[in-house]
Amino acid sequence: MSSAYDEPASFTPDGICHRGVRADPSEIALLRGSMRRWLAQLPLDDDCRQDILLASYEALANAVEHAYTPGDPAATLDFEALYRPAEGQLHVLVTDHGVWHDASDDESRRSRGHGLTLIRNLTSEMTVDRTPEGTVVDMRWSLNGNDTSDVH
Repeated sequence: MSSAYDEPASFTPDGICHRGVRADPSEIALLRGSMRRWLAQLPLDDDCRQDILLASYEALANAVEHAYTPGDPAATLDFEALYRPAEGQLHVLVTDHGVWHDASDDESRRSRGHGLTLIRNLTSEMTVDRTPEGTVVDMRWSLNGNDTSDVH
């Protein structure tokens, strides 16, 4: 199990990838910073960058909160973002290796649970695949033709 900064991540103009990151709020905050720096290199408008950053962070926070019991030392997640202008897409995957627990299972969190709706509203396309091995949140943003200044 690694910290977001213990091991070098794959970080290129085409993508960013972190594997085996501790599912902990401080670690996902580091991932958010890494994602912000990567997005700043891309020819996207500021609103789109913020949408991608917010949706990605929400998916990471959901993995920390819903996939594991608090303090689980084996809790890890994977994060991958790919920029594919030729295919007209920016693609983000957040993968946990736990068992999803709904917010409604906990009385103190019952009024929450709008994260997936938020992600759905910020993306062009979003799917959630829950399996016994974990959950994958797959988020995509469509690029408008070859002009990425209006990506949304």
